Amino acid sequence: MTSLRPPLRLTPHFVMSETLVPQPSSSLHKTLSTTASNPPTVHLVDADTKTRGALATLLRSLGLQANEFDSAESFLNTVDTTEPGCLMLEQQLPGESGDQLHTTLQRTRSPLGVVFVTSSRLVPLAVAAIQGGAEGYLLKPVREQELLDLVNRALRASSRRAHQQSNRHATLKRLDTLTPREHEVLKALVSGLNYDEVARKLGITKRTVEAHRRQIMDKTGSRTLPELLHNVSALES
Repeated sequence: MTSLRPPLRLTPHFVMSETLVPQPSSSLHKTLSTTASNPPTVHLVDADTKTRGALATLLRSLGLQANEFDSAESFLNTVDTTEPGCLMLEQQLPGESGDQLHTTLQRTRSPLGVVFVTSSRLVPLAVAAIQGGAEGYLLKPVREQELLDLVNRALRASSRRAHQQSNRHATLKRLDTLTPREHEVLKALVSGLNYDEVARKLGITKRTVEAHRRQIMDKTGSRTLPELLHNVSALES
């Protein structure tokens, strides 16, 4: 049997592999941490039924929930993309391409971690996918351990983004409780003005500024002024 060419590693997150997926080994069951009540979810979007089914079977054997879709449209019509998880995505799809779906998810701030598993060997597309925020890029057929490593990375990144977005929504909700004057004071503080400068800008006393600042911190649950300013500034990122 002719030996297969080893994978070309372009970056730590970017693997173009041409080796076959072996059968699941018992040691790999420790690769992904799952719970019976709430296993991590991996969505597979690929028009190739055989490849999609094989990958789904592998993931399910490791305790993951694997959902299969044959197009970007069927995925978007079914999945709540505001929930965390991993998306294994083929670039070449009927209708909307994998790259277009990835762009849509980025634009809508979906927390899903994306791993491209594709037959496309166009390096510019691979580079664009990674620069666009994908966790990894694998050429079919893939090596099992490399695939699971990227799924792990994507799930961790997705969980982190979902947590950040939850904090962002909570901050926005608390900011909605501020009065118009408190919003003015907060905006001035975020711009870098000190209490005296805020007082002059708004035509109020320094003591009034400090009183508004205390009210703002109470309403937003901020323990310190730097924490408050950091949380508000993070909303713009």
